[in-house]
Amino acid sequence: MKASAPKPKWSDVSAMSSTTKSYWAQWDSLLIQDGVLCRKWENGRGDRCHLQMVVPKAKVPDVLQLYHSDCSGGHLEVKRTLLKIRERFYWVHCRDDVEDWCRKCTSCATVKGPQIRNRGELKLYNVGAPWERIAIDVAGPFPESESGNKYFMVAMDYFTKWPEVFAIPNQEASTVADKLVHEVFCPFGVPLEIHSDQGRNF
Repeated sequence: MKASAPKPKWSDVSAMSSTTKSYWAQWDSLLIQDGVLCRKWENGRGDRCHLQMVVPKAKVPDVLQLYHSDCSGGHLEVKRTLLKIRERFYWVHCRDDVEDWCRKCTSCATVKGPQIRNRGELKLYNVGAPWERIAIDVAGPFPESESGNKYFMVAMDYFTKWPEVFAIPNQEASTVADKLVHEVFCPFGVPLEIHSDQGRNF
């Protein structure tokens, strides 16, 4: 390109790396300005064009450090870091490198915390008699019935697996408590334990 030579033939680059082939495919968008290899970039509408400096592979970490990790970078997310870099620079697999850099950034990982939260250990709860422990839950919303109910409240005994299901108009705490007292506790008695998902309705 410095010698203003024509585009090389495919046979000349077919045995070279994928990076070389990628630049070869973009030959018409490349030019040398002030001794620096640049790439012409146009937006999708074709009404905006600017030059991007082609970054050698050895200098990619320097650009990533400057545009993401340094004070001027601000540890932005992948999309915004990529937009900032593409305003001035280009290299093959730029997006992959930005995603990898942001994923491995210790400062970002410290702020975000682990992606998978630790959960409590699952345990087997044994019961030895009916009504020792019951489970309660609310399902819905479902299509409203003629009587105005849109939810089901389920109460089940752990020992006998006996379920009781009640239609309720909403899942407010007062509605759930009223149904529990009058339809569960009064007929069957108060259980020793009640197991729920600790939602606001309970």
